[in-house]
Amino acid sequence: MNQADVKDRPAPCCCHTEHFTQREVDVLCQVAAGLTNDEVAAALRISGHTVAGHLREMLTRSNVRSRAELVAWAYAVGVLAPYIWPPRWSGRRCLQLPADQPSATSQFDP
Repeated sequence: MNQADVKDRPAPCCCHTEHFTQREVDVLCQVAAGLTNDEVAAALRISGHTVAGHLREMLTRSNVRSRAELVAWAYAVGVLAPYIWPPRWSGRRCLQLPADQPSATSQFDP
């Protein structure tokens, strides 16, 4: 197994849910900073089509509809670290809300 295979493999987690790969996290951080697909591609030295493919995959697996919603969800589940600019990875790849966090709907329930 080579180093690239290990880097792109999701980190182990006991929640049995979807996870972002390291490359998806790299793309996500750039998108969260406001870069276009072409700007992300240049920054990461990949093609714009590859960036679009990563975004499509992340949108599908996260069950969200837009880049903005993807970034918001990434902050909500803890993939992106709060209070840091430019956006950075928190070390978490799991797409499920942490068990110690209330769900979004519970905040508004009477």
